[in-house]
Amino acid sequence: MNRYSKNQILSFIAALFIFGLLLSFIIFMYPGRADFDIGALWSWKNIIFKGWLLTILVSVIVLIASIVLGFLLYLINNSKVLVLKYLGSIFGEIVFGSPLVVFLIIVYYFIGVPLNINNRLIVGSIALSLYMAPYMKNVFEGAMESIDEMQYQAMTVFGFTTYQKYRYIIIPQLLKIIIPPLAGNLTFIVKGSSLLNFIGVPELYNQITTAQSNTYAVVEGYLLMFVLYLIITIPLIRLTKNLEKKVAVWT
Repeated sequence: MNRYSKNQILSFIAALFIFGLLLSFIIFMYPGRADFDIGALWSWKNIIFKGWLLTILVSVIVLIASIVLGFLLYLINNSKVLVLKYLGSIFGEIVFGSPLVVFLIIVYYFIGVPLNINNRLIVGSIALSLYMAPYMKNVFEGAMESIDEMQYQAMTVFGFTTYQKYRYIIIPQLLKIIIPPLAGNLTFIVKGSSLLNFIGVPELYNQITTAQSNTYAVVEGYLLMFVLYLIITIPLIRLTKNLEKKVAVWT
C-alpha cells in the first residue's frame, strides 16, 4: 500500500469520525433525548423491511420502464410527423412543470381510478415511470448529439461494419454520457418513490409512518427512514463512480 492510499484511508476515517461527532452532538442537543427509544420500532421490523425491499423493487422497475419510455419519447420528439413531435413536446412540458406528488395523484385519480386499476403499486409505478420519461429522453438526446456527422462519415470511409460502428465508436461514447445521469435519475427515483405513500403504496415511507402512528416513535422513525434510504442511495453513487472509471478506459 503506497503513501497516497494510506493518506486516503486515514482521511476517510477522519471524515467519518467528524460526522460521528456531529451526529452525537445533534443527539445530545435533542430536547427529547430522554424519551428517545429506537427500540420501539423493533416489533415493526418485518413490515419496515418489506417496505424497504419494495422501495428497491419499485425503483428498479421504474428505472427500466422509464428508460424504455424515455427512448420512445426521444424517437417521438425527433419524428418527422409533427403531430407526434408536438405531443411529445407537450407531455415533456407538463412533466417539467408539475411537482411529482401532484403528478402521481392526478394519474391515480384521473387515469387509474377511471380505468379500474385497483393495484396502487402498478398505478404508482406507471405514474413514476411516465414522470421520469422526459428526463430519460433528455439523457438520450444529449448522448446522441455528442456524436457528430463527421464521425459517421469517418466510420463509412474506413469501412466499419455496423457492429464495429456501435462496438468501438458509438456505444462507448454513449455510455460515458448516459451512465452518470442514469445513476442520478435512479437516485431521484429512489427518493421520489417515497411520494407513492400519498396513494397508499406500502413502500418504506408508508410503512414507517404506519409504525410511527402506532408507537408514537416519530423522531425515531424519521431517523431510521433517513438511514435506510442512505443504505440504498450511497452504494448507487459509489457504483456509478466505479462504472464511470471502467467506461472511461473502454476502447
